Amino acid sequence: MPRMKSTLSIAATALMVSALSAPAFAGSVHSDVPEKADPGKHYLIYLHGGWPEVRPIADPHPKHGLFDYEGVLAGLAARDFEVISELRREKTNPRRYARTRVIPQITALIEQGVPANQITVAGFSKGGNMVLVLSALAKNPELNFVNMAGCGAGQFRKAYDSILANDATKMQGRMLSLYEEADTIAGTCDEAAKLGTRLEMTEEVLTVGAGHGTFYTARPEWLDRIAAWVKAASTPKTK
Repeated sequence: MPRMKSTLSIAATALMVSALSAPAFAGSVHSDVPEKADPGKHYLIYLHGGWPEVRPIADPHPKHGLFDYEGVLAGLAARDFEVISELRREKTNPRRYARTRVIPQITALIEQGVPANQITVAGFSKGGNMVLVLSALAKNPELNFVNMAGCGAGQFRKAYDSILANDATKMQGRMLSLYEEADTIAGTCDEAAKLGTRLEMTEEVLTVGAGHGTFYTARPEWLDRIAAWVKAASTPKTK
């Protein structure tokens, strides 16, 4: 049976203090895998949502506002991650991008000596959808994955249903699933967790009141949660 920890609720102000004390940049931001990766660092590949694929990054979403891509990358780097991310082309095919772009990045990091448990792939919305696919494609139980609002709900379930049918049983590794309780676009990933018997999933529900837009800005409520979870997931378990 899959191992899925119980859903928690995170209060909107719970992690604000720790965010204020975070350094400006503990890590760095890269557009691709560095030529000389440091095996002692933790690398995080960040996959943004679909909005920047169809509109200029400076254009605000009519419902969720401005997607602060640079702020999100800086927020992750401030939490001691070496961040790898790029703006994707218009209407990128998620499965092809996962296979031809992200899998080679994971492979390059491992070939340079970075342990798999020090590599995290994190994605929001369409990027979170890709994270689900990548957990099946990578075939590495030591990798970490973070899915932010990537399990579609309602009229946005089509891509998620395709993953449940074609990828879920192949998923493996450790995954943190985050979504906001007011989100009408995405919701729980419990169906994927039940099918992915080799996937260890922890799912948490945020309560900031911003729905899908929660992940449009560098909010400490989700940034600090990712940092804490990755640290715990990457720490070897003592027998």
